[in-house]
Amino acid sequence: MKLNGFLVLLALVSASSLAQDLGHGSHQPYSSYWFVEDLLAWSAETDKDAKYNMSQIPLADRFLKHDKKKLENEPGIVSLIAPHTTSNYPSQGFQSVKQYSFPYWQYIDYFVQWGGAANEGIIVPPNATWTDVAHKNGVKSIGTVFFPPNVYGGKEMWVYEFLKQNKDGSFPVADKLIEVANTYHFDGWFINQETYNLKSDAAERMIAFIQYYRKNSKLKLVWYDAMIEDGRVIWQDELNNHNQVFFQNDNLKMSDLFFINFRYAATNLEDSKLLANALGRSEWELYAGIDVQSKSYKTLVQWDILFDSLQPKNTSIGLYWPNSTFDISTTKEPEEVYANEQKFWTGGTKIETRFGESTWKGFANYFVPRSVINKLPFKTNFNYGLGRFYNEKGKSVSNEEWHNLSIQDILPTWQGNTDSTKVKTTFSFKESYEGGSSFMVESFNDTKVPIYKTNIALNKKVNVSVVTKTDATIQLRFYGSLSDGTDFNFPVNASKDWKKTSFKISKKKNVSIIELGIQTIGNGEAYIGEISLYKKKEKLLPPAEFTTEVFPKDNHAEIFIHFDDTAKATFYNIYAITDTTKHWLGKTPSKDYYIPNVPISKNDFIQILVEPIAADGTKGESSFKKIQVKR
Repeated sequence: MKLNGFLVLLALVSASSLAQDLGHGSHQPYSSYWFVEDLLAWSAETDKDAKYNMSQIPLADRFLKHDKKKLENEPGIVSLIAPHTTSNYPSQGFQSVKQYSFPYWQYIDYFVQWGGAANEGIIVPPNATWTDVAHKNGVKSIGTVFFPPNVYGGKEMWVYEFLKQNKDGSFPVADKLIEVANTYHFDGWFINQETYNLKSDAAERMIAFIQYYRKNSKLKLVWYDAMIEDGRVIWQDELNNHNQVFFQNDNLKMSDLFFINFRYAATNLEDSKLLANALGRSEWELYAGIDVQSKSYKTLVQWDILFDSLQPKNTSIGLYWPNSTFDISTTKEPEEVYANEQKFWTGGTKIETRFGESTWKGFANYFVPRSVINKLPFKTNFNYGLGRFYNEKGKSVSNEEWHNLSIQDILPTWQGNTDSTKVKTTFSFKESYEGGSSFMVESFNDTKVPIYKTNIALNKKVNVSVVTKTDATIQLRFYGSLSDGTDFNFPVNASKDWKKTSFKISKKKNVSIIELGIQTIGNGEAYIGEISLYKKKEKLLPPAEFTTEVFPKDNHAEIFIHFDDTAKATFYNIYAITDTTKHWLGKTPSKDYYIPNVPISKNDFIQILVEPIAADGTKGESSFKKIQVKR
């Protein structure tokens, strides 16, 4: 991106060198990335890592309000996140908490895996774990095609290879982009063409390429404001007659989202809105870029030209590198990173600039949070997607660090949207009922803490269970608001250890539960480890059938596990059995899973236990294998 290509390249190269020191096993599967010729040669059948790069979680339906099921003609956010380097990116997670995890899905509509570098590869599909968690939250997941500026290693040849057309009118690279997205189960591509000195027909070829892509797929396309209609790269900082052909070409929608470069003025965005409307498109399909790569929530933003008191004025918002909340962290520990996230999204930080003091206002103040909690069962353990340990029913089954966004729960709709003089909310990475985290409430005064926006029909009675642990000085009540203006309120059992409270919500015709939360009484700390809502328990799943591949080294081994899916599980929990101890190795929605470090017994055996897990969290019948290690 303009003015940032060098920073992007440096960040990716330096981070790539660090990735070499993460201790990955020799059989570690990695996320894909390609130059054009590599992409053309790729197939899922010959790529040994392909099966580990396939997202398994479908895109959830989301809503803005309980009485409005579809999100139509609403301003939104596209977020260009660079969670890791282009190369050496493990397909299914890390053995460290010091990796980025995003907790504010309710405010974004598109996740773009930002990546690509001239020395690594320029075509980057999203990592499967990120697509899994994005889809779980109803967010579309997008890959990146990045043609760097020439001064940062870009080559005109790469653009021409990309745009090569067969005599029959087909574009081989477009076909491959479609194939990759359909194989890996993500939702489209972001094209960032910043390579200059192209021939005059380059724009014509790009237009024909996009037309072919649109005709032959239902995938999304995001276009960045760089190339103009004659093939030159001249950032316009607006939608105008020089770049509108990449947004709308006669009756054809060329790009679903148009990302406007960062150096706009108020008139640029006003004129962009007028032109979009004249082309028969919504202004909310334009996204004004905000570069937060280097300073995160200390970035100077022109809030007054982007927003009025309630929402964006003329365009939606495009965030570039908001994972800087992780980059600016000195410890990279989840507590500090999450504190940065709260500042970034909820605002309030004072910034000293050469123009005087400014306030970072955040984005939660201008966007209504989205939700996907519109059907049952719903269960959350407030699992952040990483942990220093893994607990089950409050007891440790692993003391090793892990990071896997495929198993991040749907996190609270409202995070920090409370009166800070009465209550503070955050995630605890030291207390957990299930997984590696819980939701912590520190109360200073009696107050209500909204947690989840929902749209759950009460056409049948609903069973609810809540698991908490509290100080002796605080009491909790679990409440819900209903669409008819009434509510319900139940006391929660007080206990210094994890304790479950169960109750039922009566059937109420044509009424929905629209909010769930906790009411505090007294002062002190409380931890919420689970909220579960269901109409009836799911049937016990049968044992999971699986095969393994084992690669030993000394007293440990790398293992691949392959499920035949007879159990039809939502997730699989995987354990090693050593003596009489059950040790958690991982949890996955994937039918193919890699485990980097499994202990081998003195007799050269590995014992694996698998539990299938239903959508409501019910664990099915376990299956066990004792594997003789062959050296």
